[in-house]
Amino acid sequence: MASRTDKYEELARVFHSLGDKTRLSIMMLLSNGEMNVTSLCNKLKLPQSSVSHHLSLLRIGGLVETRRDGKQIFYSHADLARHRLGKKSELAKVDSNSAKFGPAELVLPKIK
Repeated sequence: MASRTDKYEELARVFHSLGDKTRLSIMMLLSNGEMNVTSLCNKLKLPQSSVSHHLSLLRIGGLVETRRDGKQIFYSHADLARHRLGKKSELAKVDSNSAKFGPAELVLPKIK
């Protein structure tokens, strides 16, 4: 079981990954389905090196995963249920629409 400190470190990593408008834009584009780097570059009007850098940070944050098809790599949203930030039973405790936008593990625990 992960300690509270481990959970906060994981949560900080996720928030850092999302703490940039380009990375948020990438996540929004990937909500429509997987895309390769070239498609993301065209949509974002950014160079390949910049998009690849942001994708790398999203991968480190555990927010995107890859699938290789020949020489192309396709990116998609990661299964966020795999994050170790909380218990699945917390989903039932969420009384707002926040559960629709991500796993309950991203809900901050109450600090006593």
